[in-house]
Amino acid sequence: MASMTPARVRKIRKALEFSQEDFAHILWVTWTTVNRWESGAAAPHSLHLRILQLLEQRMDTRSFRATLRDPRAGDPMFLLYQLLEPLYGELVSRTPRR
Repeated sequence: MASMTPARVRKIRKALEFSQEDFAHILWVTWTTVNRWESGAAAPHSLHLRILQLLEQRMDTRSFRATLRDPRAGDPMFLLYQLLEPLYGELVSRTPRR
């Protein structure tokens, strides 16, 4: 997986109009972790890196913008489902049936 630069993390957060605290909530980390990612003192990895990559890919799409306006968007599970559902939908449609 490619690394995520501090500038990219900040760009994603600001494009989605989240404070560091709100961004941390949807990523299941503390705001200090987001602050450390944005300052370059630490870097996201594994699950958090993948979520950031998915957010970056989808943040400019109309459907995802609508998702962010949904009252349930503050729930990290709802947001994660919205990010992953298209990926699983593609996998299910490509899986051969017996």
